[in-house]
Amino acid sequence: MYKDVKELVRSKWFQGILTGVGMAVIALVIFQAGMFVGYRKAAFAFKFGDNYYRTLGDRGPKPFQIPLGSKFIDAHGTAGRIIDVNVPTFVVEGPDAVEKVIRIGSDTEIRRFREAATSSDLVADDFVVVIGTPNDNAEVDAKFIRIMPPPPVR
Repeated sequence: MYKDVKELVRSKWFQGILTGVGMAVIALVIFQAGMFVGYRKAAFAFKFGDNYYRTLGDRGPKPFQIPLGSKFIDAHGTAGRIIDVNVPTFVVEGPDAVEKVIRIGSDTEIRRFREAATSSDLVADDFVVVIGTPNDNAEVDAKFIRIMPPPPVR
C-alpha cells in the first residue's frame, strides 16, 4: 500500500490537482484582502454620511446631496484649508469641497515645513496635509500633520 500512495503522490494527475487547489487558495486570499480594504473604505464613507451634520453643524448641503462622485471619500488623510479648530479635533476642507474631521492623538507628529510644531500651532485658514487612519466616528486619526503655505492663486 505504501508503494501505491507514493506513486499516487508522484503522478501528474495528483500534482495537477494539488497545483489547482493551491492556486484557488491564493486567489481566495487575494479576494479576501480586496474585500477587507473595500469594506474599510465603504464603512468610512457610510459613517461619514451618518455623522456629517452631528460633526459639522449646519454647513453645506444636506447629506443626500453631498457630491461624492463615483468614488469613495479618501479615508486615510486629506489636504486642504483648516476651517475650524477645537483641539483635539479640527476640520479640513479638501480640494473636493468635502469637510473632514481630523483627530489629533498623543502620537500625532505635527510639523510646520520641517520644524516640529504642536496642536496650538494649528489655526483656521492654515493649509495642511494630513495622513492617518479612519476611525468608527467617521474621523481621521492623524498620524502626521504638515502645516503648509497656501497654494498659489491661479
